[in-house]
Formats: sequence, structure tokens, C-alpha cells
Amino acid sequence: MIIAVTNAKGGVGKTTTAVNLAAAFANRGKKTLLVDLDPQAHSTRCYFRSDPDRDICDFIMDRPSQAHRAVYPTDYSNVDIVPATERLSETAELLSTRIRREERLHRALVALADEYKMVLIDCPPSLGILTYNAINAADLILVPVQPAVGAVVGLESLIETAQELRDEDNVPYRILVTMLDLRTTYTNAIFEQLIEEHRRRVLKTVIHKSEALNQANLAAKPIYSFSRSSRGAEDYDALCEELARLRIPTHY
Repeated sequence: MIIAVTNAKGGVGKTTTAVNLAAAFANRGKKTLLVDLDPQAHSTRCYFRSDPDRDICDFIMDRPSQAHRAVYPTDYSNVDIVPATERLSETAELLSTRIRREERLHRALVALADEYKMVLIDCPPSLGILTYNAINAADLILVPVQPAVGAVVGLESLIETAQELRDEDNVPYRILVTMLDLRTTYTNAIFEQLIEEHRRRVLKTVIHKSEALNQANLAAKPIYSFSRSSRGAEDYDALCEELARLRIPTHY
């Protein structure tokens, strides 16, 4: 399954989710590929400390038969990565001039279909050509949303963009509530009302506010390498299990 973790709004736990969900699937013995499609490269820093000879730019710009050359093993068992570098912003501009530009990532991933059970794509916090590629490639669009009054701003635009790109009315997406603080009951109640229209697409699992997650992010590590018994690790374990139970058709 290919999961694109995306939200045009920043600071909602998008990269945290991509990094830790990749580790959660790997912990279950599923060979996992993490694709860093964000020019900020936060996912890359969590798993890859070297300067790669090839990166996500080569992965999407070269022929699909060459895609494997931009894939690197990590120190985390069962997780490989396609790293991002500072070249990605420039590549995004170049990509906009190419034929079938929204299909480049999907074609590269198809070439690796037999090697990975799970693919996680960490998208940039914007709707542009890189996110379009992720949406077009994904079997499931996972949208992290923080409970706040402005949380659903941009959600409709994201869904409409996905419908247009994929020429589908019933786009496979799920909403993940992140950074939930049980003490802010009034804000949470307002959020419940705002997201009611998407109720059937909201996952049961929520990611709670967690000091361990904050510290793991600062240390640039998956939560399992930092505090395996923490609430954050438990939440991502639960998310992994819920997503594994979904019956989502794949592109392959």
C-alpha cells in the first residue's frame, strides 16, 4: 500500500506521522519505503545522516528502471528511504515543464512494487507539483489534522484537487487527529462540529500530545528508538493496526 501523508497546513504532525508510521509497519515485519518529498527533508534527517549520491530528485526525474539507485537502507530494520536534499525545490520547478509530470513518482514506485509492502510519502506543506505526484501515486491519502478552529481550512481544496487529479469522486482519504490534548475540551468540541462533514473518514485512532514525541522529534529519531513504551509509541502502534485493517484497492 502507498500512503501519502499530506496537509497543506504546516505544523500538524505530518512528518512525525510519516516517520513513526514507517517504523510501526517495519516493526510488524513489513518491508517499508519512506519517500521524503518535502524540501525541508525532516524525514530524511530522522533516518539518514549521510550526503546521498542520489536522492528524490533522481528518483522522480530518471527513468523508472533507475529508481532503485536512489533508495538507501537505514539503521532501522525493514525501513529504506528515498532521501530529500536541498535540490528538491529546484527540481519541483523543472518537473513542472515535463510531460506526464504528475505521474513521475507513481511510475518510479511501480518499478519497486515487488520489493515493499508499504510505502510512506512525506509531502511538503503545500499543494503543488510534488504533492500532486504523491496524490496521484497514493492508494490512500492520510491527512493529519490538529484539533483547532482553523484545522479544516484547506481540507476541501485538498480533496477537490485529489478528485481532479485522479478523475475520481470517491477519493480514498482518511483524517488522522493529531496533537490531541484532552484538557482542551471546549476546543475539541468545536473541532468535532467543524469536521462532522468528514466523520466517516476520520480514523478512530488519535495521536495525543506527547512529551516523548516532542523529544524524539528534537532528537530526529522515530519514537520507537527513543521511548518504545511511551504514549506516542502506543498511538502509532494503534494507527498502524487500524490502517492495516483498511481494505483499500492498490494501484498495482
